[in-house]
Amino acid sequence: MGPGSQFVGELTGEEDVLVQGRFEGTMRVSERLTVGPGGRVEGEIHARAVLVLGHVRGQIFAGERAELSATAVVEGNVEAPKIVIAEGARLEGSVAMGSPDEGGAARPSEA
Repeated sequence: MGPGSQFVGELTGEEDVLVQGRFEGTMRVSERLTVGPGGRVEGEIHARAVLVLGHVRGQIFAGERAELSATAVVEGNVEAPKIVIAEGARLEGSVAMGSPDEGGAARPSEA
């Protein structure tokens, strides 16, 4: 999604996704989802790996890894087996670490 894009609804995919615009709804991606520096997501993110450089308001569920860069702003909970939070990142919510089998972190194939 480009910087001038807006999308409301549900997005599913089996490849890497880069959000540079505004997304509202649920994203289910079987690979890597990146919220770019100018990107904004309001809703739920389900992906194998999540990288946040922009703003997320909602829940993040990563099957393998969630990473919040120094420019990230996350208002919501993050659940993943591996979580990286860079110095400067802002997180208002809780963090849960465990295997996907324990918490079912990423379920991209579920609708």
